[in-house]
Amino acid sequence: MTSGAAGAVILLVDDHRVFADALAEALVTTDGIGRVSRAWSLDTARALLAADPPDLVLLDLVLAGESGFDLLAELAHGEDAPATIVLSGSSEPRLIVKALEGGAKGWLSKTTRLDALVTAVWQVLDGQMYLAPATLRPVLMHLLADLRGRDEAADFLADLTPREVEVLRCLVSGMTRAEVAQHLFVSMNTVRTHVQSLLRRSDQHSALALVAFARSHGVKGIDEIDDLRATAGPGSP
Repeated sequence: MTSGAAGAVILLVDDHRVFADALAEALVTTDGIGRVSRAWSLDTARALLAADPPDLVLLDLVLAGESGFDLLAELAHGEDAPATIVLSGSSEPRLIVKALEGGAKGWLSKTTRLDALVTAVWQVLDGQMYLAPATLRPVLMHLLADLRGRDEAADFLADLTPREVEVLRCLVSGMTRAEVAQHLFVSMNTVRTHVQSLLRRSDQHSALALVAFARSHGVKGIDEIDDLRATAGPGSP
């Protein structure tokens, strides 16, 4: 646990002031919690993080005109940054997984009982992660579906010819068929033939649907691949 003798210091970032005030008042009456600071915006949160570093951040992801994901990313890359638990009105597995991948150590619904919230606080302060039991199943199902999707994508791509893969990645990059033909130094008829083959293999009925299908299965555009290679640097595979 990272809290001092005076008790854990918590920063609550939420623009719903009535909710934040009520939760802060409830938390400071809990044994072991020394102080709860409140921030209604990301700028205020950043100022408090610098002036009065907390042991833990309770973060709402949906703020007025701002995204809590921005602060989450900053905390994930900061030295000696406090642990973060997302406190959200949403229970969408996709968002939960995104937050955990972004560095959050837990996810709580705003309807969570105070005793369960306090349990989560201590668990995260002890260096663990926390997900409510009711959240675990949908999150695991989402992760399993994502793994299945990646397997399907691998199978789909494995069945394509090298040229079809190039055409598909050009389309994912947003190129028109004419631009694909120019980029690959082939005729429009050749591109048209490859696109028809891709539509048939993917069971899609339009180029737009094909691109969405490819994106959902993790296919990257040629521009993204070039960016990754540039980031990796010389000599990288």
